[in-house]
Amino acid sequence: MKNNKNIEIGALKIFAAVSNSETLTQAAEQLGITQSAVSQTIKQLEIQTDTQLVITRSRPIKLTPSGQVLKDYANQVIEDTQRMLSDVRMASKGGLIPLNVGMVDSFCDVAGLQLMQQLKPFTSRLALRTGLVSPLTQALLNRDLDLLITGDPLDEHPQLQRYPLLRDPFVVLVSKQCVQQKELDIEWLAENLPFIQYNRQSRLGALTDLIARRMNIKLMTNYELDSTQTLLRFVQSGHGWSIVTGLCMVRYPELLNDVHVMPLARGNHARYLTLLCRPDELGKLPQISADICRTLYSNEIVPQLEKIAPWLTQQAYAIDEMPAI
Repeated sequence: MKNNKNIEIGALKIFAAVSNSETLTQAAEQLGITQSAVSQTIKQLEIQTDTQLVITRSRPIKLTPSGQVLKDYANQVIEDTQRMLSDVRMASKGGLIPLNVGMVDSFCDVAGLQLMQQLKPFTSRLALRTGLVSPLTQALLNRDLDLLITGDPLDEHPQLQRYPLLRDPFVVLVSKQCVQQKELDIEWLAENLPFIQYNRQSRLGALTDLIARRMNIKLMTNYELDSTQTLLRFVQSGHGWSIVTGLCMVRYPELLNDVHVMPLARGNHARYLTLLCRPDELGKLPQISADICRTLYSNEIVPQLEKIAPWLTQQAYAIDEMPAI
């Protein structure tokens, strides 16, 4: 960096990363550069501003009052620059930009095709990536994805922009051959039948464990699976019972034959899907995408859930705000 009073945008990006990190090393890892490069940038900024900006000897590192002022300006400059680049790219392509979209499998399986078809007129090139939450999350943070539809709102990354999409209720599934009694409850199932669970490393598996703790039940987990289709086959074949969400059932209605679909705790438990993106990079496209997702869920998916269990229409619905915790 040149020794002058002109502060470069690249330096502001490094400073913004430092201001949101606990150590210089953490900021360097996030940016993919060396700690030495981060330290040199901070020193150069302090020379250019004639003041100390960062207290690096504290853990976590702290900003001085001057550093806090620079952080606010840096964030604004970065956002304005991103918006400028987005507008320039869109203008060069007649308003169209390439778009990389990530979706969790359960949503992609039932709405991915329709969503991509409706987004295509707004893009010059459209790419889709699906899979588990963790790899998709990292891809968004690494800028390999522009939009991500996920069950994890990533609250630990406040810099991301969020568009709540839908409420996906949890339900209980058990094969009719496993039980003869008409009145079933989750406590009886937990005490008498094996549990078939999503892999605990997955988001759904972790949420299932959380539900069990909240309801104070102990699950006799005999199988851990990472495929919804396989899990439903295990339930249908009488290997035990499971907890899944509405979206997980819609793709495979034939695997619900001879299966009880029961409310879980009167519908009090659900996962919420959210669309995530970086702010001010895509214009109105994130809002357009979110609106399409909500419409698809309300008009295409909820009616399918109603055919499976009419009471699900009271539990499954589109949202534009996250519920209060």
